[in-house]
Amino acid sequence: MTEGDGVSAQRSHARTATMQTASKQITAWLGHWRYALLALVALGQAAVLVYMVADREALLANGRAIDLKVVPVDPRDLFRGDYVTLSYDISRIPKSMIAGELRRGDKLFVRLAHDVEGWKPVAAARTRQEAGSAGAGEIVLAGRVRFAPRVFTTSADQSISVNYGIEKFFVPEGVGREIEKEVRAKDVTAHVAVGTDGIAALKGLTVSGVRYDLPPLF
Repeated sequence: MTEGDGVSAQRSHARTATMQTASKQITAWLGHWRYALLALVALGQAAVLVYMVADREALLANGRAIDLKVVPVDPRDLFRGDYVTLSYDISRIPKSMIAGELRRGDKLFVRLAHDVEGWKPVAAARTRQEAGSAGAGEIVLAGRVRFAPRVFTTSADQSISVNYGIEKFFVPEGVGREIEKEVRAKDVTAHVAVGTDGIAALKGLTVSGVRYDLPPLF
């Protein structure tokens, strides 16, 4: 081995030792701060949850209030232990209101107008702007496609099924079956808050004249 080779080997060993030392220092630093990092991540997750809860509470308190008539919905067993499944006249909109093919989960904005029979869909679009401005006695709801017929099978009487995020009502203990019975009798009204962005939240139900409000989240 030449003198140059020896110097190169020494330098290589020195670099390796330096890297090993740095790696040990980083590992020790991570071990020292591991719990602090975990706490920081947990704090961030909690902050997001608090924001979501506060945002929903603000919507319930400040959103525009509308009442929707609840209609029967499949499956036959509407009561699922701690909540009742709900459906509305506005849950189905004519396919003719929107062009092109839709898929499950696609976002839709549905413009509703109010008449003597309640709220009825008058327009639907993929964006808030395309749905049009809500005039007097109108409102726009944001929803997601639950089911849409294929374009090549579409006929004039086919419809799109839409979820608005107000399809589940978490019931007080012991009243689920009673609410289910009244839903089938069409004697249930849902009280809904709607934000300026079209997002809706269920505030409560009136069942045969008795109102059940959802408790605040905090």
